[in-house]
Amino acid sequence: LRDPLFWLAGIGVFSPAFIGTSIFLPQDYLIDLNGWSRTSYDLSFALMAAITVTVSLITGYGVDRFTAARLLPVFMAPLAVACFVLGSSDSQATLFVFMVMLGLSYGMSSTLFGSIWPEVYGTRHLGSLRAVTVSFMVFMSAAGPGATGALIDYGIAFTTQLIFMGMFCSFCVIVMWLASRGYIARREAVAPV
Repeated sequence: LRDPLFWLAGIGVFSPAFIGTSIFLPQDYLIDLNGWSRTSYDLSFALMAAITVTVSLITGYGVDRFTAARLLPVFMAPLAVACFVLGSSDSQATLFVFMVMLGLSYGMSSTLFGSIWPEVYGTRHLGSLRAVTVSFMVFMSAAGPGATGALIDYGIAFTTQLIFMGMFCSFCVIVMWLASRGYIARREAVAPV
């Protein structure tokens, strides 16, 4: 917890929980807002699940080959695209593009989050570290719908919020890149010559 890189990486690691529940908890509101059919919405989840599983397996191979620290910045980019797409269009096709992008991000993150902490901090305190990170993620997932709902009540359209979420995710790509470079430099500094 004293490591600044942990908190720098945490900006991106904890954010998907906030964004995901903000989008998925008010499903009826989202469907009504965009005029989607319930059948299309339900089918899009199957697409997202298939993409998530496939990308998770591919990411596992990538972590083994390139390390989790090197892949860390990548997972926020599709989430940024997902937010921009959902915030800027309400067509039926948007729903499926959004779910594909979300599946890409969730597939990468599900593998990366299990790999990054033991890779950069070791396994001695892994239980405590996982407890802290999961607690933050649960808190963020609880805060998301409340914050977005309050903003809607104050007149800030959900589509506007999605655009800001996309901008935040884009910012997180840069922040995660900095954390990644820090982790890689730290590992190379202690690697035997």
